[in-house]
Amino acid sequence: MFRRTHIICCHTGRHSACILLAFLISAKAQANEYSVDYQVRGGASYNDNEGLSRDDKRETYGARVTVPISFAMRSNRASASLQSEFKSIKFDDSGYNSNDQNYQGDTAYQLERGSVSATAGYLRGSTRSTEFLDTGRIGGVSTRVERLNAGTSASYNLMEDNRAFANLTYGKTEYASPRYIGGTIIGASFGGIHQWTERTSLSLRGNVSRYQNDAVRQLTSDIIGSQAGFNSVLSERLNASLSGGVTYVETSIDSSSPSARSDSNTTGYVINGAVDYEQERYLLSATLARSIRPTGNGDLNIFDQVTVTYRYKLSELNAFEARLLGGNNEALEGSLGNDRTFAQARLGISHKLTQFWSISGEYTYRYQDNGRGAAQSNAVQISITFSPEKYIWSR
Repeated sequence: MFRRTHIICCHTGRHSACILLAFLISAKAQANEYSVDYQVRGGASYNDNEGLSRDDKRETYGARVTVPISFAMRSNRASASLQSEFKSIKFDDSGYNSNDQNYQGDTAYQLERGSVSATAGYLRGSTRSTEFLDTGRIGGVSTRVERLNAGTSASYNLMEDNRAFANLTYGKTEYASPRYIGGTIIGASFGGIHQWTERTSLSLRGNVSRYQNDAVRQLTSDIIGSQAGFNSVLSERLNASLSGGVTYVETSIDSSSPSARSDSNTTGYVINGAVDYEQERYLLSATLARSIRPTGNGDLNIFDQVTVTYRYKLSELNAFEARLLGGNNEALEGSLGNDRTFAQARLGISHKLTQFWSISGEYTYRYQDNGRGAAQSNAVQISITFSPEKYIWSR
């Protein structure tokens, strides 16, 4: 089982080894079935405005190699998995070059009347891939981003139709440029779930968290909120869920400067909704979210976002996918001027060449307007993928 302290105490350069070590210890102690799955993807791309700038538009031609690898183990009561991805991207404009890694692990153990689980992850990426849905500031060159996350949760069945749960989470983001501001967030949530009918459950939760940024004038936000919602299986093919609530935020600024922002408190609402409809050959899903979270601007922002995904199996060898998202974000403190509207449309098609080889093409359109001007980009990417059969063994 993963131990949260193992992950948090690792130095940056050793995160991958720590996560893998925790996974192997878990597997050795619990597993009786293992599996390994991997792919190798290579491709080329073109973008007519890589930095999504309204003035300094930079065309790029690039090549990439991506290797995702998944490990998993399972026993009667326990399970654990580690998903890793190694990516190398090179462009004719070397300012956007990057070598990225992403490790995400999870483990769970089933108790007689409940369960416990833990997650941990480390991302070493760049602003080229992280900032469109965060600050929108990609820039003329990409900046290194490192994100560490860990969490643990537990649930307990109080009686046949009622269950209590509690979660703890930790997140840390660091940037390699003073243009962005990293920070740390620690949170906890607790609540209960009631199985109202065979197909519908009701939930109620409370949450508390603290966010601190890494600015010279450090900002600290204490967040308290509550949410209520439901999850329903409307039919064999249709699922729906919706939750919403109120969040109170109290913010203080550590600075003696008379021109610094003053302390403040704000009340807002959050919402999360999802609908999934699946047929034999296609899947249609939609999500609606309003959240309050920190960004690379060093402040809490309000995000409103709608996402629609459509996947269609054209034949045994061909598949099509479309994903549309749109939204806006604004600073929790209205005077900060971080307001932004954004949209993305992504269309892709894939063809299976042989049992292990496939080829795919993708077009992506991006748009944003931050009040100082609008910018847009068009990008195309062609990839070829090698996907061998998953290797499974037991002991």
